[in-house]
Amino acid sequence: MLKNLVIRTISGVVFAGIMIAAIWLPPYLFGIVFLLITILALREFYTLSGYIEGVKTEKIFSIISGATLFLCFFLYFFQKELTISVPVQIFGIYSLCITALFLSELFRNKKNPVLNIALSLMGHIYIAVPFGFICMMENMHEMYVFAFFLIIWASDTGAYVVGICIGKHKMFERVSPKKTWEGFFGGMIFALITSFILNKATEGGSLLELWQWLVFALAVFIFGTLGDLVESLFKRSLNVKDSGSLMPGHGGALDRFDSAIIAAPAVFVFLTICAK
Repeated sequence: MLKNLVIRTISGVVFAGIMIAAIWLPPYLFGIVFLLITILALREFYTLSGYIEGVKTEKIFSIISGATLFLCFFLYFFQKELTISVPVQIFGIYSLCITALFLSELFRNKKNPVLNIALSLMGHIYIAVPFGFICMMENMHEMYVFAFFLIIWASDTGAYVVGICIGKHKMFERVSPKKTWEGFFGGMIFALITSFILNKATEGGSLLELWQWLVFALAVFIFGTLGDLVESLFKRSLNVKDSGSLMPGHGGALDRFDSAIIAAPAVFVFLTICAK
């Protein structure tokens, strides 16, 4: 158990370091790191979809299409920083990819073409679009993305520690047997404490007021918890423990970003209303 904890800690520190560097260093590094994460997450999603009877997505092209969608977000919102000109029509490239995805089913002669297309598009909506929202948050201010992930990490730690120590009442046993209400509220407290620290670190209101940071943290935590449960539901229905083995002790890219995927759209909407 100690060995697993050490491995988990080391891989977690390396992961956090890469993420922080991507957020605060020049935009092209952010684009490279998150494009890679998008590709890995899409790969895991389409691998998992292969466990569904009768489903056989066009895996490679679905991944390329989803990566193209993310790249459209990134290039459009960072064209000034990257000193390039990207017209809105770039999204037409993704449209062509989707058209090709539909047409490919004419020639593949698979059992469930409708399900194949539906799951291919689901991967784009579930993974590429939320990472696109994270791009938009990064374009607003790096601190928002840093705070977003910091709150996720803090609440995960709080939920784990409190759940292990005093967790008794099951929260959603059908989907995630280990989650408890004690862990849930422990994670919430850690998230709120982190938002208070962030308010102080940003000079008490230069980005968001204290109440806005608290709402920001609650949005990240609540939707992040739901995102974790959604991915657990997927894996449980397919009888799979982890989405992949990208990070020793942590699972795959989907396991690491399941909270962020569901939380990102909600947090971005909040920021468009409240951010200065």
